[in-house]
Amino acid sequence: MRASSFRSSVLPCFAAVAGSILAAACESAPKPPEPGAAATAAPVVEAPAEPPKPKGMPELLVDSMGPYLGGQRVDLAQKDGAEKLAKVIRALPIEGKPVTLLAEKKAKPSAVAAVVTELGAAGAPKVIIKTDGRDDLPKEITVVPEGRVSKPPACAVSTMVMKDLATAIWPFGGGMGKRQRKGLAGPDLSHTGEQLTKDIAACSATMAFFSADDEVPWEMAHNLAGTVIASDAKKKLDTLVLLRAAPVAGRPIQLGGG
Repeated sequence: MRASSFRSSVLPCFAAVAGSILAAACESAPKPPEPGAAATAAPVVEAPAEPPKPKGMPELLVDSMGPYLGGQRVDLAQKDGAEKLAKVIRALPIEGKPVTLLAEKKAKPSAVAAVVTELGAAGAPKVIIKTDGRDDLPKEITVVPEGRVSKPPACAVSTMVMKDLATAIWPFGGGMGKRQRKGLAGPDLSHTGEQLTKDIAACSATMAFFSADDEVPWEMAHNLAGTVIASDAKKKLDTLVLLRAAPVAGRPIQLGGG
């Protein structure tokens, strides 16, 4: 009787202890993931870091294909070409300082003028244009964007290279011009220079304007600008303006054209 009573009193206790241990083990065991939880969790993707903007001014170039600014090609023949050019130039670190522009010989004058105009609109007071032109003329000219000039004297000298490679010289306000026929290998800059010397001396203006028909290469426009500088005998010109659009020789020049 005693043995039986002992076993009967011990078994419930043992069962209770075993049950407690099993329950504790079940509670401490990690719960399995719910079905589909891993599949529905969105992966974490880090956004690519933006490349750092250049602190200095990148190379600015105009070649036979058009503007190539800081590694970005701008096709001015496209519908949004002018808008893209303005956007690219506005992003440049100009900070109100002169900007250097490389212009290849075969670039279009209109493309060079468009870049100069936008640089001026973005804050550049002057643009230094470098072109491998004639050895007897400056390979580097400093021009003022058209938009930064207002109310020039009517007698200010204006000159351009025509489509047939002749040159024309006339007053900014319009009037009788002088035309010099082309030379053997391009514009006759010798006789053009002689006339420029006379016209520059005859006017009190300290600025002069130049341009070229878009059918001629930029090299000829650059050489004409160099001729203007070389023809200033008294060195009174302090502003050389590259016109945004090729004017009509003899007619008054309208700033902001094109």
